[in-house]
Amino acid sequence: MTFFIVILFVFFVREYLVSGASDKVSDIAVLLLKSSIFVFGTIILFSIVTLLVSYIPYRKSKAVPEIKFTYTSVNEVICEVVCSKLTFPFTGTVKAGLTFDKQHEALIGLKRLKHRRGYGRKKLILPNIKSYDLEKVTLFFQDSFRMFSFKIEFGHRISVVILPVAEKDIELSNISHTLDNDEIRTDTVHRKEGELLHFKHFESSDDIRRIVWPVYAKTKELIVRTIEMRSMYASQIDMYASFCNTYRDLLEKTVSDTFLNDYKTYIWEVYKSLKKDNEVRFIPDQKSKIAVEYQHEVSAQISGMDWHSNKIEEYFGNGKMSVICISSLTPSQDIEKIIDKLDINTFVVFASLKSSVKKIGIKDVIKEIFTIPEETKINWKWLLSTNRKKILDNDAALRNILISRNLNYIEV
Repeated sequence: MTFFIVILFVFFVREYLVSGASDKVSDIAVLLLKSSIFVFGTIILFSIVTLLVSYIPYRKSKAVPEIKFTYTSVNEVICEVVCSKLTFPFTGTVKAGLTFDKQHEALIGLKRLKHRRGYGRKKLILPNIKSYDLEKVTLFFQDSFRMFSFKIEFGHRISVVILPVAEKDIELSNISHTLDNDEIRTDTVHRKEGELLHFKHFESSDDIRRIVWPVYAKTKELIVRTIEMRSMYASQIDMYASFCNTYRDLLEKTVSDTFLNDYKTYIWEVYKSLKKDNEVRFIPDQKSKIAVEYQHEVSAQISGMDWHSNKIEEYFGNGKMSVICISSLTPSQDIEKIIDKLDINTFVVFASLKSSVKKIGIKDVIKEIFTIPEETKINWKWLLSTNRKKILDNDAALRNILISRNLNYIEV
């Protein structure tokens, strides 16, 4: 911008001189023009020299920036960039640009440290619950006047996983267990039936503090409460979640991504709720697209899932299922085919698209006249979608199937 302003100034002065000005005015204009060219040339030379003094040594050193991701909370990712053998431009700056999945970028300014080191730290804002691949890191060397910028690109293959966050507990009842108690040992203790639920006659080995004296006052029999037990064994629940979506190409990408984020959150909330008192085995319907180091974590597995158009018959027919999760985008005709194969005690979690998009109100219409708020953009896209009726019809069909077959289900 500075460069173009000076060029424009030179152009106007030249035109003014050509048009025929008085000698005095002409001399002042020429002096001003020469002074401007000198100052501007000095600035350009100063900027280029200071950048080259920093840029060339770093490029020759072949040093590579170190990238580190840390989770400060459940879903907050901090990116740290460290550059060694780095000489900063005099009064200039060095910035690191990170490119994720060829479309998401983050720019981090570096600070000077001792021993020719640069350090930058920034919280990443990545919109979707998924695994992001860092494809390249670009260092920008900029002068103090922001006239020039030299860059060096480095290829990187690091993944950062945005995890789902359980915002609430989901009440689930009458869940069938894949295995009975005492067949699977867990790392934590689980409460079992005992205190206040069962009584027995007093024995010499019982603690007298557990005698129920009101019962003794009436019956003259010594009755004690059965002690509460803590077991290292728990029932196993097999949890399935289908990401089948035959409407993938019919939905606008923003709406599809938003619903996918919500669906992953629902699945994680169900898993967390079940995990409190049971051993839960999550069985995915696809190979998770996450790095190997994250694959043992269920939350990361869920993050790596994506919509697909594969049939669900084989996935839902692999064995006894305690809990299955389906969405509004699961084809109702496919559910109709496998519904009779489900165990009578199978619990169904139905995630409806209606909970992800809100209705457009009068306030939203008024706001839309002047601006397009980010919080209502997806609602408008869903409202104006040409395939909206098809998806709502499928949503209603799924709900009718669950009700008509008298299945144990919950809608989230």
